[in-house]
Amino acid sequence: MPHAPLIIVNPTAGGGRALRLIPWIRERLEARPDVVLRVTTRAGEAEELSANAARDGHDRVVAVGGDGTVQEVVNGLLTADDPAELGVVPVGTGNDLARSLGLPDDPAASWTIAIGRGVRPLDVARATNGQGRVRWFASAGGIGFDAQVAAAMATRSGWQAGRAGYLLTTFSELRRFENRAVRMVIDGVTHDRSVLLIAIANGEYYGGGMRIAPGASPRDGRLDICVVGDISRMAAVGQLRNLYRGTHVDHPAVSMHSGTELSIDGNDATRIHLDGEPFGSLPLRVTIAGGALSVAAPVASDGSGAVGSDR
Repeated sequence: MPHAPLIIVNPTAGGGRALRLIPWIRERLEARPDVVLRVTTRAGEAEELSANAARDGHDRVVAVGGDGTVQEVVNGLLTADDPAELGVVPVGTGNDLARSLGLPDDPAASWTIAIGRGVRPLDVARATNGQGRVRWFASAGGIGFDAQVAAAMATRSGWQAGRAGYLLTTFSELRRFENRAVRMVIDGVTHDRSVLLIAIANGEYYGGGMRIAPGASPRDGRLDICVVGDISRMAAVGQLRNLYRGTHVDHPAVSMHSGTELSIDGNDATRIHLDGEPFGSLPLRVTIAGGALSVAAPVASDGSGAVGSDR
């Protein structure tokens, strides 16, 4: 078990689901005076707390929230030369990284794993946008239509910030979005395409449970890239159900790619998102850092980490 984990709770995650979990966490910690619990009060605070975690003697940081909370913690952890481990209690709206890692949705079960001793390596991607901003992400990013939806969702609150609101926003943005001409370079190979979107995945899941990259692994040292080409709005609507099944890859306008370095150039008004959070606009450069972090994982029956090493 970690010596002195830091627990970071984003109380706004999951429409208040994380907030309601705080009393339960406090009860779990009554017998663990070595554990520090911090509840964030503003955007960016989880990143700041995580950046200081190793210096303050914490060897693991547990993110209690959604993919946005995890992204903040990841960016904070990677400021250290020897970053603390990552733990995840997925109580957000999307929880795509947790799905890709095979973590349970039940908070009690995921809590046991998050503070347990099993760990495995986790790849993390480094993105640079057209404004020169650099950001790490562990789940997925993208450009085009889905990034346009992410920008619109950033202004939503209440029920509109949930899955129903996401679907309504998707249909609303689809009516006005125009496909974009881009130049994509993957490991030196150039592809000129007109696209609805390009999704850059570190694992299988994306957008709140869509299997955007079936079979993708967050520990293989590669980016999985899904390109949805020049399809019509009606064709895009028809593929929404297939995205959750992972069968969209059979559509002739969809192509799947894999690589370690990616660049996308095009109209500088084309938006980018990382883990569903707006991240400026093109051009975009992404590289993968294999095994940059260690993440808490289930322990196998023989007592070892499910994948990789244990503590």
